[in-house]
Amino acid sequence: MMLVVLIGTLAIVLGIIESLLPIKLPIPGMKLGLANIMVVIGLYYLDVKDMFFVIMLKTVLTTLLLGTFSMFAYGFVGAILSYICMLLAFRGLKKNISFIGISMIGGLMHNIGQIIVAMILIKTKAIAYYMMFLLPMGLVTGVAIGLVAKLVMTRLNEFSLFSKYYKLTNE
Repeated sequence: MMLVVLIGTLAIVLGIIESLLPIKLPIPGMKLGLANIMVVIGLYYLDVKDMFFVIMLKTVLTTLLLGTFSMFAYGFVGAILSYICMLLAFRGLKKNISFIGISMIGGLMHNIGQIIVAMILIKTKAIAYYMMFLLPMGLVTGVAIGLVAKLVMTRLNEFSLFSKYYKLTNE
């Protein structure tokens, strides 16, 4: 349970830090998705039930601290769709997919989930054209998130206290 709370808390902190960064991305509403570093890491260490708790914790608390109901809807649907697709790829492809590949799937599916919510809330399918901008950016941020997650996990596994109590789920 300690690792669940740690991963959830770090995801929230990364989300808050990201909101404070003075980075203006070229696409309105787009974010780097730093909190997803912890989601990718959690995929390797936690079971499905614990990861669902982490996603709920991250989405609800980040929304309460920083956002609105629509932010919750976009974030939650994007996070759940992203996690389900990353989990399917992780389990289905096992050792044939890298952190970066898993994270790229997550970035793409998160954006697709958000577009679906936008189409429902705005009541138009025209917003789907926004995908031609979001999907390439989802791939780029997915690569970055995957690289950082791999670096963090490599460091975590170097600590004997950590590796003694927490094992990778794909090994």
